[in-house]
Amino acid sequence: MISDVERLRLLTPEEATLDVPDVEELFGPRGPVARALGPRYRYRPQQIEMAQAVRQALIEGRPALIEAGTGSGKSFAYLIPVIASGARAFISTANKTLQTQLWEKDLPTLRQALSQRFTAALLKGRANYVCLAKLREAGRQLGLPGLRAALADLWAELQRVPSGDVEELRLNASAREAVTASQHECLGRECPFFAECYFERAKVQAETADLVVLNHALLMVNLLRPFLTPRPVIVVDEAHELERYAINALRLELEYATVPALVNDEAVMRSVEERLRQDAVQLNNRLFVGLAAQPDEIERRWTVTGELDTAAALAHDLHAIAQQLQRAYPPAPGNDEENTENAHHQAVMFWAEELADNTLRLAQPPPPDSVRYCEARPGAVGADSVVLVREPLDVAGFLQAALFGPVKRVICTGATLTVEGRFDYFRRQTGAPLEAAIERSIDSPFDYATHALLYAPEGLEPAYGVGEEEYARALAREVWRLLQASRGRAFVLCTSHRRMNELYALISPHLEYTCLCQGEGLARAELLERFQNEPGGAVLFATRSFWEGVDIPGAALSLVVIDKLPFSAPRDPVTEGRQALIRARGGDPFNELLLPEAILALKQGVGRLIRSEADRGVMAILDSRILTRGYGARILGSLPPARRTRHIRDVRAFFAAEPG
Repeated sequence: MISDVERLRLLTPEEATLDVPDVEELFGPRGPVARALGPRYRYRPQQIEMAQAVRQALIEGRPALIEAGTGSGKSFAYLIPVIASGARAFISTANKTLQTQLWEKDLPTLRQALSQRFTAALLKGRANYVCLAKLREAGRQLGLPGLRAALADLWAELQRVPSGDVEELRLNASAREAVTASQHECLGRECPFFAECYFERAKVQAETADLVVLNHALLMVNLLRPFLTPRPVIVVDEAHELERYAINALRLELEYATVPALVNDEAVMRSVEERLRQDAVQLNNRLFVGLAAQPDEIERRWTVTGELDTAAALAHDLHAIAQQLQRAYPPAPGNDEENTENAHHQAVMFWAEELADNTLRLAQPPPPDSVRYCEARPGAVGADSVVLVREPLDVAGFLQAALFGPVKRVICTGATLTVEGRFDYFRRQTGAPLEAAIERSIDSPFDYATHALLYAPEGLEPAYGVGEEEYARALAREVWRLLQASRGRAFVLCTSHRRMNELYALISPHLEYTCLCQGEGLARAELLERFQNEPGGAVLFATRSFWEGVDIPGAALSLVVIDKLPFSAPRDPVTEGRQALIRARGGDPFNELLLPEAILALKQGVGRLIRSEADRGVMAILDSRILTRGYGARILGSLPPARRTRHIRDVRAFFAAEPG
C-alpha cells in the first residue's frame, strides 16, 4: 500500500516549462496596476524586485524564499507573475482574514487591471459553509431560544449568498453552530443534499479554477489526504506560519468533552449497551481527573510520561462501541429519510473508530521524534481543564517529502522569515531546499529611521523568585511612563497571561485612557475595534495572540511595548523535546532554536507599529538583556532600522514632535 505522500507524488502534474513575460512595466506609474488603483497607487521598487524573483522561480522551476518588509505589496508581487504565467496554482494564506483580502480586494483589482484572463475560487474549511442537512434539522427545533429569529430568513438569504459562506451570511454564533457540520457530522455522499452541498460545490469550483485561494490548514489537509488535484505552483504567504500548521495537521488531541459527545449521540444511545456507554464515560472521567493533577500551577503545558492504562482501556471501549454500531446499522438502501438516518449512523461509527485509534496512540509513550503533554484550558476547571496532546517535534521531513519535493515551484513569502538576513532557521524548520531555492530579503519601503524610535532602557532585566516582585513594580513604572508620553494609543504586549494581568492591575487604575485587556469577555475582533475607534486613545494589554495578524494603521496605535524578550519557557515540553533532538545531532539549541524563535516573534510584535507610509511611533522592548548580552546585537540587527535610544527623554521628545 502506498503512503499519502507517495500518492501525492504520483498525482503531482509534470513540471512544464512556463513562459512568463516581463512584468516590470505592469507595476509602473503609467501601468495597468496604477490605473486600477488610482489614488491608492504607490510606486515601490521593492514590489518589482519581489515580482522579478517570483518570475525567475516560475521560469526556472525552482522554489523561492522571499522576505519582504511591511508595505512592499507582496500579494500583487506574487499574483501578477503567477497570473501572467498561465499556471494553475494554490495561493495559501495563514488565515481567513488574508483569504478575504485576496478574494475581495486584490483579485478583483487584478481582473480589472490585467489583460490576462483567469479564473479563481475561494475555498475554506467545511465548518465555514451552511450544511443543508443541519439546516433542515434546525428547522425542526425552532423552539430553541433565539434560534427562530436567527434562522427565519436564512433560506431567503441563501438565495442572495449562493456560496453558503456563514461569514457572508453574518450568522451569529448560535445560529452558525446550529447549521454547520463538523467532519464527524458530515454524511458525505450519503447525504440527501450532497448534490446541493455548499462545501462540495466550493471544492468543484476550486478543482476547475486557475487560482485557488485557500489557507494553510486546508493546504496541509490536501498534502495528507488529497481532495484537490495538486498544482505545479504553490504560493505560501505568511510562510512563517507553515511549520505551525504542519504540526497542527499531524497533532493528536483528546478533550474531556469528546467522549461524552460521542456516547450521548442518538445513534449510540439507541444501539450500544448502556453498560458499555457508562464504562466509557467513567474511564474518560478517570483519565482526565488524573491528567488535571497539574504538577505546577505556573506551567501551561507539562509532559505526560509512561503508559496511560486508563486511556488504553478507554480505547478498547471505543472500539467496542464502533463494533456495536456497525452491527446495528449496516449500509442499506432506503428512502431519503432512512438514508439520512443510516448515513448519520455510519458517520458516527467512523468517528468512534477514529477516536478509538487516536486514543490508543495517545495511551502509548510517544516515539522519539514526538512529544506527549497536557495543555491547560484557560478558564476551565476540573476534568475539563486540560487537553491531552501528542505532536511531532520536527516537521521538516514531512514538508520536504510532501511539499518541496513533489512541487518544484513553491513560493514562500512573508515579512518575518529571516534571522540576521539569513533563511537558515526557516529551512531547518520547514525542510525548504538548501541549494535550489532563490532567496531574497527585501527591505520595507517605509522610512523607519525618521518615523520610528526603538527604545530599550537599561537596568530592567527579568527576575524570577527572589526579586520578582520588585522587578514587576519596576516594569509597571516603566510602562506607565511610556503610556504617559504616548498619551495612550498603545499595545502592551506580554509574553504570558500572568504578566499581562499583573501589569493591567498595576497600571490601569492610574491611567486616564481607556484600558482594555485580553480575556475580559470581548472577542479579539471586538477588542481591536474598540481600541481603534476610541476617541481619546486606548491602551490594550494582550498576549502573544496579538503579536501578529493585527493591522491598525494611523495614530490610534503609536506605541508598542513588549515586556521582555520572547524566549520559550525553559520547562515547556515541546521546547525541551526540540532541544534534545538538536543536542542528539551535536547542535546548539540556543543558537539554532531559542534565539531565532525569539527574534522572529519579536519581529512580528514590533511589526504591529508601522503599517503605512504615514505611520510613526515607538517600539519599546523592556528587557535590558538586549543591551548587555552578546546575543543582543544579533537581535537588534534583525529588527527594523529605527533610530535607537536608551533614554525615556528621547521617547517624550519623539511624541512631543508629532505633527499637528
